[in-house]
Amino acid sequence: MAKKRPYANTNVLWGAVGVRVLERLGLSHVVISPGSRSTPLAYAFAESKKIKSIVVLDERSAGFIALGIAKATRRPVALLCTSGTAVANYLPAVIEARLSATPLLVLSADRPPELRDCHSGQTITQPGIFSQYPVWSTEVAVPSVSLLSYWRQVLVDAWQRSQGPLPGPVHLNLPFRDPLSPQEPEKGFKMPTGFNEVRFTSLPPSGQVHAVVTPSAVASLLPSTKRGIIVVGPHAFADRAETTQALLELSALTGWPILADGAGTLRGDGAKSGRVIHTYDMILRQPTWARKCRPEVAVLVGPLPTSKVLRSWIKDSDVMALQIQRAGENTDATHARWTRCDAQLIPSGKKFSSTLSPWIKQWQAAQKMAQKKIDRVLQVDWPFEGALIPLLNEALSESDRLFVGSSMPIRDCEWFYHPAGPGPEILCNRGANGIDGTVSTALGASLDGRHTVLLCGDLTFLHDSNALLSAHQHPGDFTIVVVNNQGGGIFNHLAIAEKNPHFEKIWATPQNVRIGQLCAAHGVRHQTAENFAELRKFLEVRGRGVRVIEFWTNRQKDAQHRRQGFRS
Repeated sequence: MAKKRPYANTNVLWGAVGVRVLERLGLSHVVISPGSRSTPLAYAFAESKKIKSIVVLDERSAGFIALGIAKATRRPVALLCTSGTAVANYLPAVIEARLSATPLLVLSADRPPELRDCHSGQTITQPGIFSQYPVWSTEVAVPSVSLLSYWRQVLVDAWQRSQGPLPGPVHLNLPFRDPLSPQEPEKGFKMPTGFNEVRFTSLPPSGQVHAVVTPSAVASLLPSTKRGIIVVGPHAFADRAETTQALLELSALTGWPILADGAGTLRGDGAKSGRVIHTYDMILRQPTWARKCRPEVAVLVGPLPTSKVLRSWIKDSDVMALQIQRAGENTDATHARWTRCDAQLIPSGKKFSSTLSPWIKQWQAAQKMAQKKIDRVLQVDWPFEGALIPLLNEALSESDRLFVGSSMPIRDCEWFYHPAGPGPEILCNRGANGIDGTVSTALGASLDGRHTVLLCGDLTFLHDSNALLSAHQHPGDFTIVVVNNQGGGIFNHLAIAEKNPHFEKIWATPQNVRIGQLCAAHGVRHQTAENFAELRKFLEVRGRGVRVIEFWTNRQKDAQHRRQGFRS
């Protein structure tokens, strides 16, 4: 009997080498969209004992599930699909990954060059399909035994480029000729003489070297002024304790307050320092205080906060600004006079004074007045959407995770999230600021087992309801709180909402879906909370799987209440 070859064709060898290299690099998750042309890699991933394969039927949802895993792990996640329009469905997730600096490896299988532009099935123009959104993209050569070294280094290059200095998605387009199946022999195929797969895929230690900077080094770059601010946008820091310490140290060195977005942990982690201002949106709505607190210099850490009021105020102030992080990218939509420091801020380890400057005390005085207004807005005996934010803060611990949807939830988080101490990790999709893929992203993040709660509106939920296809036997602990106000509540805050006969149909887009029945069709648990007390009770339940809690509100009444509260 002839000795059995370890591989039957070039493609199965190519796939095995590629997956072994990705294992060595540290890839832990791949999200696979089923298909034929991707068989060589799909089979190799399925055989891997080190990489977890997650199969998701809907490609758009798959892209966002991979994004969620990458946000939670802060490591690249691979996406694999077949040829044709499958890869086009990854575009929204690729855009969000680029704009939120989240590492992804998009592996799109393709037909070989000779089958393109001749109406071969499932063949479209895939190279460059994501336009400028990948941090790097290339078409890989058709598999060949003589090109294995090239294939190995393409993957190493892709892995490193996805992580920096500007992290984001990398797209590798992968053409495969037949035969695709691992058991299908290829005429003339021979294994390389003396080929040792283990040795061939051995790599030197891999790591990303990023510049770091201490608060004193940042302070030395800043103009000398007492009237400065440190603005921290929506961000999930890899080491929240270290980053909080560094920002508090920078505040102590400069005497400047920290204006921290609600979609992050800094408000809670720095609450007891007296240096963090969390009511700036309300403060800056008062013309007197907005003029009194006008800065000359700003340090901008990450993307700008959600608050439109804050952005307008910074723009009107014509500040000099220093951007930190997001290497090579402009994250300042106010077009301030800025320069960039492409480095990670780390604490020096030295003790710093807890004494607050007169400038910070001025902001604290404004904060006390603003907090009283906010408390009055929240003191209602009816289901006001904004009151869900402090309720969730009470229900979740520091070891939990809150994923905040776009539109009204992220704005309510900005306005009404004022924790007295450390709270849950907060994630969101604020790269493109859209509702696309919200449920899938949060579901992907929850795969790590951490108790995760998603707060989103009904349209956000329904727009991504295909995520429920992946709820079957979900190993994580994932709760979705759906604020059902029968439409797009954020549009009720637009000027077009005032006495326009077309508003409901064109902008509010009311829906009449029975969410409980939709959940039942997917085998997902569903509950309707009639009031805040019932919602609190439901949120106490934890355990593996996916469940949906529906909470009905009135978007017209909510919008009117916010407007009145912010004007008073």
